[in-house]
Amino acid sequence: MRLVRWLAGVLTSAVLGTALELSNPVQRGGGDVTFIFTGVEDKSPVLKSIQNAATLRTIAADVPLVHRVNVDDASVSEFMLDGELALPGLYKLLVQDGKASRVFHAALTTKVFVAHATIHGAKVEFGSSLSAIPTLKPRDKFSIEVGLQDAYTFKPMVAHQAVLRFTNTESSVDATFPLESTTDSTMQAAVTVDASLLSGLYGVQLIVGDVQFENAIEWNLGQVALDIPPAPPAPSPPLYTTSLLHESDVTLHALPEITHAMRPPAARPREVVSYVFTVLVLVPLVVFVLWALRTQSLANVPSTFGGVVVTIGFFASVLAVLGLYGLFWLQLTMFAVLTYLAVLGPVVIATGHLALHAVMAGRPEASNSTNKPKCD
Repeated sequence: MRLVRWLAGVLTSAVLGTALELSNPVQRGGGDVTFIFTGVEDKSPVLKSIQNAATLRTIAADVPLVHRVNVDDASVSEFMLDGELALPGLYKLLVQDGKASRVFHAALTTKVFVAHATIHGAKVEFGSSLSAIPTLKPRDKFSIEVGLQDAYTFKPMVAHQAVLRFTNTESSVDATFPLESTTDSTMQAAVTVDASLLSGLYGVQLIVGDVQFENAIEWNLGQVALDIPPAPPAPSPPLYTTSLLHESDVTLHALPEITHAMRPPAARPREVVSYVFTVLVLVPLVVFVLWALRTQSLANVPSTFGGVVVTIGFFASVLAVLGLYGLFWLQLTMFAVLTYLAVLGPVVIATGHLALHAVMAGRPEASNSTNKPKCD
């Protein structure tokens, strides 16, 4: 948040675009610091206040700026902050130039170094690494405790950002864990191994940075081996609790290709068997037709017009039924065949009855029996 407020102040000052400028907003702290202002229009500019941006504590107020001429014969104004007050950090300066005033943001920096470090229970000098590769299992902890000091005053320092980064050596997937500050100005972290990490070898790095640090620290601590068993497969969700395409909606990886395996066709007999069966089915029909022609059964066909019509209708309906059986064998279903038979059945019965009646009426015996006189 300190860095955000500082950057916001810098952007606001840039937008205003006044003539008054702070020429050296970033300087090293720990000693006497001189702030140089250019573009001063008033003869007696005043530093109304200088505050620590983190604590909002006012360090100095209502201090007149000192005029001098620099090497370029340009008039500048200066304010010198005593070394005891120029602690590293972010500062806000309010300067009044005549009737106008402007807020400036400055940063006092310093160098830091790692004074002491305890990594996984062992004291390690800065720049060194773990002598062995520890193996961690689920619920084991990897601990670290680090103390920073100012390189000039040797006072304890606490970084605004300090993280411990684990990087998988095979997949390069990394995970970061923040360090927290303690009451004795040290930073520590205890990383608990869980199933969110992958099993394998990891490189461990300590990364420390702050806006008031001139140098960032990136320290390779060594390697650790994580022995994490594979997670058990997730149980299938209850029926109708997820959508049909739930897996494809939530996955982050390509789904396996689905290969459809068609049902193999049923085993069929040889063509010779089919031909023999067809011949056996057609033989009775052929024999029946030949027998009818040989015995001159067609001579019994009625000669009247009505008899001929019903006889032809009977034979046509019988042939239609036979053709329906053939279509059932080729493409029709049983329900379709029964539907058509429900229509053809009454036609076959009616035409057959009328055809037989016409045949019986046309026989000579029937006519003679009707003309024979009755005997008393």
